[in-house]
Amino acid sequence: MGAGRKTETFYAGTPNTAMQTQTNSSYGTYSNAVRNLREDELGGVIFGCKNNTMNECLSKQLFGLPSGHFTYVKNVKPGMPLFLFNYSDRKMHGIFEAVCAGQLNIDQFAWSDGGRIKTQFPAQVLISMKTQCYPVPESHFKSVISDNYYRPRHFYFELDHAQTRALISLFKPAPVHDVTNKWDTSRYLQSPTTKAYHNPGPTKSESYAKDLDPFGVSSESHCIAPYKLVDPDDECASASRTSTSHLDEEYSNRDYLDPAATKEGTESVNDDYPHINPPYEEQHDTVAVRQKLQQLFVSRQQEVQSSMDTVDYASDKSMPQEAQFGAALTTDPPDSTSKDDAPIEDLTSLGQCHGNAELLHIINELSKRTQAIEKKLVESDKEKLFLRESVKDTESRVQQLEYQFEKLQLNYNSLAPLLGGPHDNVEGPSVFLLGGYRGSTCLSSLDAFCPRTDILVPLCPMRSARAYAAVSALNDRIYIFGGGNGSSWFHSVECYSRERNRWMTCPRLKHAKGSLAGTMLNDKIFAIGGGDGSAVFSEVEMFDPALGRWIDSLSMRQNRFAPAAAAFNSALYVTGGYDGNMYLQSAERYDPREGFWALLPSMSVRRGSHSVAVLGEALYAVGGYDGSNRISTVEIFDPRTNSWRIGSPFSIARGYGCAVIMDDNLFYIGGVNDAGETVDTVEVYNERQGWSISGCRSVGRRAFACAIAI
Repeated sequence: MGAGRKTETFYAGTPNTAMQTQTNSSYGTYSNAVRNLREDELGGVIFGCKNNTMNECLSKQLFGLPSGHFTYVKNVKPGMPLFLFNYSDRKMHGIFEAVCAGQLNIDQFAWSDGGRIKTQFPAQVLISMKTQCYPVPESHFKSVISDNYYRPRHFYFELDHAQTRALISLFKPAPVHDVTNKWDTSRYLQSPTTKAYHNPGPTKSESYAKDLDPFGVSSESHCIAPYKLVDPDDECASASRTSTSHLDEEYSNRDYLDPAATKEGTESVNDDYPHINPPYEEQHDTVAVRQKLQQLFVSRQQEVQSSMDTVDYASDKSMPQEAQFGAALTTDPPDSTSKDDAPIEDLTSLGQCHGNAELLHIINELSKRTQAIEKKLVESDKEKLFLRESVKDTESRVQQLEYQFEKLQLNYNSLAPLLGGPHDNVEGPSVFLLGGYRGSTCLSSLDAFCPRTDILVPLCPMRSARAYAAVSALNDRIYIFGGGNGSSWFHSVECYSRERNRWMTCPRLKHAKGSLAGTMLNDKIFAIGGGDGSAVFSEVEMFDPALGRWIDSLSMRQNRFAPAAAAFNSALYVTGGYDGNMYLQSAERYDPREGFWALLPSMSVRRGSHSVAVLGEALYAVGGYDGSNRISTVEIFDPRTNSWRIGSPFSIARGYGCAVIMDDNLFYIGGVNDAGETVDTVEVYNERQGWSISGCRSVGRRAFACAIAI
């Protein structure tokens, strides 16, 4: 799926990848080439600028791209990491985060020479500074997004979650000092040239950091591995982002272009990380008290001076009460040794002691409170930084363990044929599981699964790892064809001999394709529909063992990507799929005796990436994706009445699983649920008892695999 490779991945909903180039001398040169990552795959976005537009980007807290990039900018959610690439010096700036969803024309006159024309960069998002860091030169970040380069100096701006984490790790925090906040989002939002923005708060789609999809073959946001992007600057922030959004905005609006400046509310400590001072209200109260004390001190000094002048001229009169207390503030009382002056000196000393003690006590208490607050904040910030590093370290270790597990699994599968015994022969009916994804790795494994005993026996692995393929059985051999490994689609075909426990290479398909359907009819194998990364097919290829090659059969009436098919009553049945614009409800039937494809009544819901199986005298369409959500509904086609009816739904809405029939039971294995997680659930359907969750756990998490019961 790496951008810029020879074979481009097909994304449902975007049948053609745009490659138009747009140039603007004041902003940068853009190619509208896009990866079109799904919503759950999108981990971050890079925006562009030049030296003469960077100030406007930062002062307005607004990033923008040409309209052709809105296909993925619209998937930007609040809190998503963003980056700013300066075409002038080829440096990446960050780390920013989105404060609103991606929209069109937040400011329709931005970067347009004083607003005289409408902007050429309408795909926009409001931002804030998440962590102020030193810029990263292209020579440093190029390696972590190397898959995005489709030309030597041009790269795709969409980042998946792994690329986002890697890019964030390159940034080094810059010292932040106190300055007046120059970024005032509220003023900008009230500008007559912009639209008012209302943040609806976190939504379900904000949990964008989900499993990575190495294929990206569907327009919805499905993922492969339940691995969440841990934001190093925002641990546990997803639950509190709404309640602290105003405070976060206040502290994140930093003067990016002047790292030597200082900012109200932060201070620089020895570890070069910004720290937040006591809340504004507490600081304001402390300053107000100190100012009041200073005013009181000055007024008392004036009163003391006035009182002393009175004493000099009228020593026989009593000292005023105000002067007695005011004298407490004088630091150098009159030196009087005469007997008449003694009472006055005593009163002055008494007032001085009483006043100074009271003022000093108040000042000391305030100082102690301030020091305690500052100490707690410093300790809290240090603990916060420690936790961030711990999370990063834990995340790295978990990823390493996942990779090690996948490698061990692959090594075990490759050694299984050498172990002899039960690994070479599987007795009794079994479900054969081929390839797919478990975690984040494309599998080459072949496993025999026995639902009755919950035993998974690894057999000889395929010669290449593949997912999104099709499978069929013919003459006690298992054929797997098409699919891909995450970077390219295959036209290769492999054949497994159960008797010899080995794989053989077979004649290739005429076209490389993935997400196709496969079945066997009249001792011939059919490869139906699918796509190759740039087009959706209606073609049907047929493998005739007598000829030893694939030949063209009659094409379907509609293009179908990720359909489901089955042989039933000497005819081929194909349901659902994606035609390049929308998911389908339609179904077709091909009867070789009639020689044409006939349209059948449509299903009640749209579905693709689903499964079809024949149970009894009916055809069951199970699960899938409808263009917005995974579905748990089941529809049953009765050829005698030529109509569909609604069946009992299974418990977990999911697609990309495997449906097989064994012992008059329908087994639905694995898949991806509505949260984008790969599941290990095996559900069983019986016509008398309905659906139930099996206790089988030996299969583990698996999706986008092939399965066939023999």
